[in-house]
Amino acid sequence: MLMQSGRSPARLILPVKIYSPERQATLWEQALLVVMFYAFLLPLEEYGPLRNGCMAVLLGVFAYHARETVPMMLKSWPLLLVPVMGLLSIFWTEYPSAATRIGILHLVTPFLLVTIAARLRGAEILRVIMLAGAAVVLYCVPYYATLAEGGPYEQKNILAYHMMIITLVALAVALHEKEHALLRVIAAAIAGTAFTFQLIADSATSLLFALVGSAALIAVKLVWSKAEKVANARLILFGAVIAGLLGVVLALSMMPQNRIVADFLDLFGKDATLTGRTDIWKAAEMAASENPWFGVGLEGFWQPNTGLAATLAELTYKDPGTFISFHSAFWEMRVHLGFVGLGLFIFAMTWAGLRTLNMWLQNGSVINSALLLFFFINLASCFTESYATATFSPAVSLMYFGALVAFGSGERKFLGVGRAVEQED
Repeated sequence: MLMQSGRSPARLILPVKIYSPERQATLWEQALLVVMFYAFLLPLEEYGPLRNGCMAVLLGVFAYHARETVPMMLKSWPLLLVPVMGLLSIFWTEYPSAATRIGILHLVTPFLLVTIAARLRGAEILRVIMLAGAAVVLYCVPYYATLAEGGPYEQKNILAYHMMIITLVALAVALHEKEHALLRVIAAAIAGTAFTFQLIADSATSLLFALVGSAALIAVKLVWSKAEKVANARLILFGAVIAGLLGVVLALSMMPQNRIVADFLDLFGKDATLTGRTDIWKAAEMAASENPWFGVGLEGFWQPNTGLAATLAELTYKDPGTFISFHSAFWEMRVHLGFVGLGLFIFAMTWAGLRTLNMWLQNGSVINSALLLFFFINLASCFTESYATATFSPAVSLMYFGALVAFGSGERKFLGVGRAVEQED
């Protein structure tokens, strides 16, 4: 008899999947991701086969580790909404073959993001991106004399945007005290070099993101992390920052005939049209009004025989059929997938943002702060750039990685009744 033996009853062991803190991707998986992010951070046409090959292998990793990736994919269902609608747009677009090709790439993107987040923790993700960025920076060194025009990139703004990403990722790795000392030194050198290249490219928006982002990460390291040791200090500090921001906004709104916005734009060499963006947004509004609810479908606008698209190409001295972009992720989504697609896009971003913010509030480490920072940077860029509507890319990845990493960060995985283990950063 069990009770007569003098031993306590055996505990019930719950049959759940355990994600051990020691779990990490194999060395070849990490090498694969370094190569893949390198090819995406340096979007040269000749790297197309390399990018496609890496994505195909990563999908194989998704299938091989299905016990980890499939449950996470099911939990990440908001990321599938826009890709599914985009693929379905083949039924109403005038260019179904083009929509099919780009639609498949959009549908593949969430699977790639989930695979990476399931196999690597946040610190490891930023590490592989940093190493990929280091290779990109080295590639750009011989182009030093032409960086002001874009160097190996199509234009200087694209160079500056990618250098901004590399700068902030490398800085986060350099500030992460649990990272290997040698990697932290390398990361610091890469952050400084990438920031120098960004200065040469002279893109005001990317420079602003880099400066504000760097200040935020350093503040987290020096102030926010230290506040954890004092009771309620973080809550007070967070409240003080929010109150200060609201006070500044209120004060500015009450100023008569203020030229704050105009003066700010002048400071960065911009005009009231945001370098012509407001004009192209008017064109987007015209295009969206023709198919307001479901849009023209993926790849349905920037075509040589689309009158308005051809006019825009001519005004910007581009060949007809050139993808120019509306310089706004929201207008890009509104034109191609209508109000319905725009609503799904905003829903997915809201889901990702709330999950990332919740993870940061629970654990405001440098890594989690960097993931939250990148979400807000990409959210802000949605108003003036279309990066967030692309298929798998560094911008799209860093916008959603925080939400996906949160599935394994700080979640309690029960080994048995009364016993649990927590996932580390």
